[in-house]
Amino acid sequence: MAGLLLAGCGGAGDSDGSTDTAANGSATGSASAESSSAVQFVLPETCSELLSLDAIDAGLGVRITGTTQYVVGVPEPEIGRTGRVTCSYGVIPNPDGTSSAPLAQASVFTYDSVGSALDRVETVVSQGRSAGNRMQDVPVGNYDGVVIISVTEATLIVAVENRNYAITLAPGLVADDRLAPALASLAESAINGGQPVPTSDPTATPTRTT
Repeated sequence: MAGLLLAGCGGAGDSDGSTDTAANGSATGSASAESSSAVQFVLPETCSELLSLDAIDAGLGVRITGTTQYVVGVPEPEIGRTGRVTCSYGVIPNPDGTSSAPLAQASVFTYDSVGSALDRVETVVSQGRSAGNRMQDVPVGNYDGVVIISVTEATLIVAVENRNYAITLAPGLVADDRLAPALASLAESAINGGQPVPTSDPTATPTRTT
């Protein structure tokens, strides 16, 4: 199994220290207000619009449990970012009021131009290489994705027009040889509005994990 820690898609794609958070898919701000008018893309207002639980089940071959958390990020003009939505899946509340790290996380970032989105991917990939992380080019539908694997996490990032998608998984959900295709499947689902990607084995039933 890949030795991953779910440090978050924001860690490999984009991050900020100021966010509005709402659990279980309810937004505390207007996600659509941060959308890019250039391509009429509207940031998802629920986690099922970004990556549904059915899509996660289908992509991983396992059924995760726990709660889902929805976060709207603030713009970062210095890198051309106009908005962000991040969803965390499989979060388990602890008795002391804290929560476990999510089992899966998905983010979509919007930018002021196609060039800004591509530049951000190139920056993240360059930073990963400089840190000695392992890289793997992975097709995501009609787009070119990159999986970045460090000792603590594995994240797929892919540019689609003026936005980027990032998917991160917790350790042990999939075997090493399934990591890249699983991430690609989840990213393709996110690009296509959160719905499952058709598989070659539609009768397969996900097993449950916690």
